[in-house]
Amino acid sequence: MRFVAPWWIMSLFNVGLRRLIQRPEPIVGPCIAPGATVLDIGCGPGYFSLPMAAMVGPAGCVVCADLQQANLDVVRSRARAAGLDGRLRTVRSRRRELGVRSPVDFALAFYMVHEVPDGEALLRQVAECLRPQGRLLLVEPIFHVPRAAFEATLRAAERAGLRVVAHPRIRFSRAVLLARDDERPA
Repeated sequence: MRFVAPWWIMSLFNVGLRRLIQRPEPIVGPCIAPGATVLDIGCGPGYFSLPMAAMVGPAGCVVCADLQQANLDVVRSRARAAGLDGRLRTVRSRRRELGVRSPVDFALAFYMVHEVPDGEALLRQVAECLRPQGRLLLVEPIFHVPRAAFEATLRAAERAGLRVVAHPRIRFSRAVLLARDDERPA
């Protein structure tokens, strides 16, 4: 089984210093439209969830999926404090089940696919919930995920029915923007 960061250590990823290096708005903003339904996979304490909730506006929704109930509780609390709780829905995932079935316009997997025991199965589940024009931004830490491992993840994404449409530049990261490959056989 792969390591999953405990909920209490995730607060370290929400520090103000991170905003200097990886600001959510320029990273995910180009992929999110007002009214969109967005999926934050492995949302942790909501570093990306809350800014995305602001971006989707009152007509949109951010689905926050995480293995750990404590993370989902923190996201809900932070959203309530920010007046964004009506735009968030939380889903408790299981080790091999994302738990999201509703269609989404955009999904974010930031620094988490390497923690999943079966990344290809996860990517297949994400591909199934993406709308036809939907996108998945997959980002992994450059110092933790070697190039060969990231390329293996891209091959798994391809087998899961996704194709690379862009290579966004994100500091200290390996990143790709993926789309459903609707040309694949059913």
